[in-house]
Amino acid sequence: MSLDILFLGRLFPREKEDEIKSKMKTGMQDAANALQWNIIDGFEENDFGTMKIINYLPVDAYPNGYTDKFIDGFTFQHTGKYDAQDVNVSCCNIFGIKRFINKMYFKKYIKKWAKEDNGKKKVILSYTATSMFLSLVKLAKKYNKSIISGCIIADIPEFATASTVKGIKKLYHRMQVKKCANLYGNVDRYVLLTEQMAQKLKIESPHIVVEGIATTDDSAYSSQLAEKYQNEKYILYSGTLNYKFGIGTLLDAFEEISDPDVKLMICGFGEAEELIKEKQKNNNRIIFLGRVDRKDVLELQKRATVLVNPRQNNEEFTKYSFPSKNLEYLSSGVPLVAYKLDGIPDEYDGYINYPTDDSAKTLSTEILKICALTDEERTLLGKKAKDFVFTNKNKVAQAQRIIEFIK
Repeated sequence: MSLDILFLGRLFPREKEDEIKSKMKTGMQDAANALQWNIIDGFEENDFGTMKIINYLPVDAYPNGYTDKFIDGFTFQHTGKYDAQDVNVSCCNIFGIKRFINKMYFKKYIKKWAKEDNGKKKVILSYTATSMFLSLVKLAKKYNKSIISGCIIADIPEFATASTVKGIKKLYHRMQVKKCANLYGNVDRYVLLTEQMAQKLKIESPHIVVEGIATTDDSAYSSQLAEKYQNEKYILYSGTLNYKFGIGTLLDAFEEISDPDVKLMICGFGEAEELIKEKQKNNNRIIFLGRVDRKDVLELQKRATVLVNPRQNNEEFTKYSFPSKNLEYLSSGVPLVAYKLDGIPDEYDGYINYPTDDSAKTLSTEILKICALTDEERTLLGKKAKDFVFTNKNKVAQAQRIIEFIK
C-alpha cells in the first residue's frame, strides 16, 4: 500500500531556523523539533509513498515571546526528492488572539489535500495532541471518510504546561485539555512515548509505543565551544532548568563532590537560572553556559566525562514520559547517569546507570563511580549504550515501525 501522508507539524523549517531564532525572546523547543525532523527524515528513508508538511511555527506570542505580530506563510522543502511543497501557514501571533483564530488559516490546505485523488492511501498524522490539530484531523475526515488519522503524542496535554501557567492561562489550559479529550475519538492510530499514556488518555484506538529516536548523526562539526573545554573533566546537564526536572538535586549532588578536577557544566534555561548563577559565584567548578546552540550541545555531550539526567521518579508525569534527553545522551557514546522512571522500558536497564534512591548523596556516588573509571572503561561503557540505540532506536527503524503500524 502506497501512502500519501499529510504531516501536521510544529517544527522549525531548516532554511528559516536561524531567522526564527533571532526573533525569539523565549526558548527554542529543541527536543520537539528534533523528534519531528527525525520522524520525517526516517519516513523519507523508507519507501512508503509521499509526504507533505503543513506547519505551524511553535513560537510564543507577540510581544513577550516573539518579535512579529503576524507570521507570513511560506513554502519550504523537507527533502530533495520533490519540488518545494511543504507549507508554513501564515498566522496571527498576537497574545490573546492567536489561540482562537489560527485554525482557519489551515482549512484550505486540509480541504485541498483531502479531496485530491492521487491513487494512494491518505494518512493525516499530527504532532502532538493539541486541540487545533485534533480539530483539523476531524475536519480532514469530514472531507474524506477514507482517510486514516494518526497522532504522535510526546506530552500528555494535562502535564505539558500545567505547572508553568497561572490565572486565566491555567483556566484556558484546562479547557484545552478537556477539548482534546473530546477529540481523541477522531484518531485511528496513536504513536505514544510510553504504554502508560494509553491508560491515562483512555485511548481505545490501536497504539504503538515509540520512546523516541536516537541522535545517530555522527558527522563532524567544528564547535569552538566544545573545543574550549576539550581537556576538562566535566559532568554535563543540558536541558530545561526547572526544579521538577531535578536540577536542584544535581546542584546538591555536586556539592558532595570535592575533586578539584571535576566540573559541573550546565546548558539551558528555566526557573533555576538565578540559583545556578549564585552557586557559580561561590564555586568556580560550576560552568553555566545558558542557552547553547543544539549543535554545540551535542558536541559538548560527546566530550563530557559523564552525562546526567536528574529527573526523578517522584511525580505522576514521569509515568507518561520517556525523556528525549536520555536517547540523546545514550547516542553520544558517553556514560549516562539517570533515574529509572516508570516510562522507561526494562530493555534500557543495561545501558543507564541508575542511582538507587533520590538522595543527592546517592546521585553524587553514582556520578563518581563513572568518573573513577579509566578513559578506556568509560569509552567501552558509552559505546555499548551507543551501539544499542544506534541499532534499535535509529530514525529509519523507528519510522519503519510507524509505517507498518499505520498500514
